[in-house]
Amino acid sequence: MPDVSPSRSPDVDASSTPARASAVHTVELDGEAVLLDEDANRLHHLNPSAALLWACFDGETSVAALAAEISDALGVDHQDVLGSTLEVVRHMAAEGLLAGIPRSEDSGTSSSELGSDAGGSGDES
Repeated sequence: MPDVSPSRSPDVDASSTPARASAVHTVELDGEAVLLDEDANRLHHLNPSAALLWACFDGETSVAALAAEISDALGVDHQDVLGSTLEVVRHMAAEGLLAGIPRSEDSGTSSSELGSDAGGSGDES
């Protein structure tokens, strides 16, 4: 996964309400997902944790609320889940996958793999 350090991360915090960009198309396979970003002509692989987050991005639910739901459902520490969730959301934002946030100039030029072990059930691949 490309490095998206906090200093290079788009302006995303726990109160952000991510929405999928309209030029990004999704194919789900066995709990994972592949995203096609038509604007950048790039593919992105999402592990099960990232695919779950992606499916929840409705532009209305905050990152904090998503993390709380996942934390409660899995019985995992909320702060751990929030940190992992923010990392994935920031990476997706830097890749230009979220509505209203332009792709970061240093996000790379090839396909990427996105994921987190927010719930402890996904492989970071």
